[in-house]
Amino acid sequence: MTYQLNPEAKAFSYTREQLFECITKIVAHPHKTITEHDQSRALAIMVVFEDYLANFTHRDGDGEYYIPECDELDFLDFVRFKLCIDDYDYVFVDDILK
Repeated sequence: MTYQLNPEAKAFSYTREQLFECITKIVAHPHKTITEHDQSRALAIMVVFEDYLANFTHRDGDGEYYIPECDELDFLDFVRFKLCIDDYDYVFVDDILK
């Protein structure tokens, strides 16, 4: 089973439920059975992301909230750096979990 986000997907194409399922599968890896403890850890990760992203959320003149692009939110670039992967190479979660 491959755990990867679609690089061709449009912004916001993943629902929160799909994100939760993906994080839960990563947390549970390599086990096939997902436990309540795995789900609790996945939820904790989502809370940490919420807290982190809140620092970068802005409000425009129309009252709409947005998160501008910035280095602090380029998680994929950070992963490439930490794993010594060339810029612009696609990163597969399965490769990271090996």
